[in-house]
Amino acid sequence: MMMSTAPAAGSTPLVSAVICTRNRGDSVSGTVETLLANTYPNFELLVIDQSSDNRTAQALAPFSGDARLRYIQTSTKGVGLARNIGLNEARAEFVLMTDDDCIIPADWMTQMVTALQQFPDVAVVFCDVLAAPHDPRAGFVPATMVRENRLITGLWSWCAAGASDVGLGAGMALRRSLVQSVGGIDAYLGSGGHFRSGWETDVALRVLLHGYQIYRTNRVSVLHYGFRTHEQGRTLIRRYTFGTAAAYGKLFRCGYRRLFPVFLFEIWKTLLKPTAKHLLRLRKPPVLGRAVSLLQGFSQGWRARIDRTREVFQIQATS
Repeated sequence: MMMSTAPAAGSTPLVSAVICTRNRGDSVSGTVETLLANTYPNFELLVIDQSSDNRTAQALAPFSGDARLRYIQTSTKGVGLARNIGLNEARAEFVLMTDDDCIIPADWMTQMVTALQQFPDVAVVFCDVLAAPHDPRAGFVPATMVRENRLITGLWSWCAAGASDVGLGAGMALRRSLVQSVGGIDAYLGSGGHFRSGWETDVALRVLLHGYQIYRTNRVSVLHYGFRTHEQGRTLIRRYTFGTAAAYGKLFRCGYRRLFPVFLFEIWKTLLKPTAKHLLRLRKPPVLGRAVSLLQGFSQGWRARIDRTREVFQIQATS
């Protein structure tokens, strides 16, 4: 279904946009529609579908006549694995990634490509992710915004920019050759994977550790519809903490002791700072679950089997 040849080369570089999805045909169709409406003149769109039924394929059927769309159905499970499939299948050097519950502005590809072209040592670009309209009394939508653009050149500037809060995979661009040179995307990180989350942080840290750069831009944003109730939000934060800590545990095992102060900063902003804030207001700190998740994630990441050459988890043989 929907297989096509690569778009003809033009005066602008080919871009590969990647959406990974599972059982979200009702929302991914909107993401596909807005991506195909982008004004960038030379791109392909890959949909990596891990759905357990054919409803996503049916939802995307109206776009089957668009030669830019490549539909890849896979029986695999996990965001990290799906992202890595997209990275490996992409035909372009510039690979843009978003989520299956986002709406994309018409200039998104152009703005992300401009950032990659402006800074040749940048391996990863993050953009703003805005929360779609929702009732804040009922819950929230994960989002990230910055006041100014920032070039992140090392671990200290990574911390100054917020460390693991720098960006979300819902608005991300990768320079394919550089990311693959540091091992690609870890298949065991991310929602649905063994370590549940943290694939973006893991990629970002590895490119910085290998001397490449990250760019954080607010010139463009995607609109995120991933609403969570407050209870779901607490679970999500624990999952983020678990996966991020696992990534640090892995990288410590790979010999990156210079990450120690960076990990201490993550502990400060995730556990100690919110604890102090709530105690000053005479409130009970809601961080016990985060603390447990951090310890469990780091412990499991430290003990797991690792491919030291690629600096990724290798828990079991992949098919």
